[in-house]
Amino acid sequence: MARLSLIQRIRKWWRANPDIHYSVTAYTSILFVGAMGWGLLFLMLGGATDPATSSLVPFSWACLIVGGVGCFFLLPEFFAYLSLRDTFEEICALDSRTEVIRRRKEAEDAAEALGPGYRSRLLGVYLNLEIKPNRRWSERPPKNSAQSISWWSNPRSKISVILPRLNALRKVEIHRALISLTSLFLAIIVFESIFGGFDGASRSLNDIIIGNPVQSHAPPYIDSVSAVIALALSMLLWMTTPANSIEEDVD
Repeated sequence: MARLSLIQRIRKWWRANPDIHYSVTAYTSILFVGAMGWGLLFLMLGGATDPATSSLVPFSWACLIVGGVGCFFLLPEFFAYLSLRDTFEEICALDSRTEVIRRRKEAEDAAEALGPGYRSRLLGVYLNLEIKPNRRWSERPPKNSAQSISWWSNPRSKISVILPRLNALRKVEIHRALISLTSLFLAIIVFESIFGGFDGASRSLNDIIIGNPVQSHAPPYIDSVSAVIALALSMLLWMTTPANSIEEDVD
């Protein structure tokens, strides 16, 4: 049996986990928009022609190109999910049982695409309006609720599923260390930006990277490099949350 290539494994994993499509698309779109915004601002503000920032020119061009390509492919998908969410929220806000029944296929299709949290909300609407859900929409108790594990103790995270060959990510010690370090660095950046350091002043990572004299700024202040790093750390922290266990419903 031929081994699947990396791209084939990613596609197979993506098709098998529809519940995370919306969240991954949303966060990745935000990351690409941030990267493209960085590149545009850098070039529009004259960073490419300033000798003091010459070391950031390749990075900024890469952000602009990668972010622009990513936005071109992902933003339409992201806006499609937003449209589904708007439709879902509109239907859930209805008080008419007849109208909800008339639009139940729209609501169920949207909830299927948006994830388990939205399915649970729709089941709650059905319960309140005394609408009997289809068999595939009936809530079932977890097979082994005693094995429910918290975020801190569950090494089967989203990033460990995305990168299945990195077995170290499935170790509890590595998982906890990743959460701790990511949270620590994110907290330092946020605290420094909002409240300042020990002397009450915020400093720019941008100055440190390009070798300029580090200047103090009155908080709250966040430079573009710190903002990009904070966004990346937030994404990584979210990826350490437990992966969804997908069960196929067969009618």
